[in-house]
Amino acid sequence: MKKIFTLSVLFLFGFLITSSAQDIIYKKDGSREETKIMLIGEKEIQYKKYSNPDGPVYTISKSQITMITYENGEYEMLTSKDDEAKMAKQELSENFAKNLLGYHLFDVVYGDFTFSYERILSSGTIGIKIPVGIGYAYNTDYFNSSENWVKNMVYSGIGVNFYPTGQGKWRYFLGPNVRVGYGKQSYWGSLWDEYGNYIGDEEVENEGIYTKFFVDNGVMFTPVRNLGVSAVVGVGVRYFPEASYSYNAFLPTMHFSLNLDYRF
Repeated sequence: MKKIFTLSVLFLFGFLITSSAQDIIYKKDGSREETKIMLIGEKEIQYKKYSNPDGPVYTISKSQITMITYENGEYEMLTSKDDEAKMAKQELSENFAKNLLGYHLFDVVYGDFTFSYERILSSGTIGIKIPVGIGYAYNTDYFNSSENWVKNMVYSGIGVNFYPTGQGKWRYFLGPNVRVGYGKQSYWGSLWDEYGNYIGDEEVENEGIYTKFFVDNGVMFTPVRNLGVSAVVGVGVRYFPEASYSYNAFLPTMHFSLNLDYRF
């Protein structure tokens, strides 16, 4: 008799638990609704209110729901592609990688291997950038063809990038950039004797410290948190006191850079 009573109590307790089970829908507006889900479709969910199991069937779009907890204790998170895109965009703008280690791909055209390090401040609107460039191919005809060209041998400097809209997938930036390096100017000059007769040509080389000041304008594309690609155009002036002629010491200059950045 006692055994039968115990089994009856357990059966009644299990029935009460089962009868009180419900599905809960959590909506994006912060509200929740106790339901009995009837059908889960591709874009919408049909349900009855738990408080009125014999009442009408309601329909709600999945785009309005953040999560569903089922009567068996399992749960399901619902995010649309738009939600995922918004979350990724928010992640890039708020939880961005502050360190950028870059390789300047286009600098090989100038005969330079260039790397840079940039530190983005916590605000996301200012970056401090330090480049290091090492030159090669000093004596090719390309670099000997102009009296105005100063071939870099090694340089470094510092720049400040301002990001008006902070960090994100596509961002514009601008700012000043100062370079100090050691360069070489090499060109062919004509020789004349004291009577004005042409003798021949000789290669003239001038080496020394140069300084460049640019105002950079650039665009950065960050498809994922740890990878960025940027293109930069800078316009400014160059000072090379060892120039062949004094009027060539100060000259306008510009540069273009295409960079691949690892962000961490």
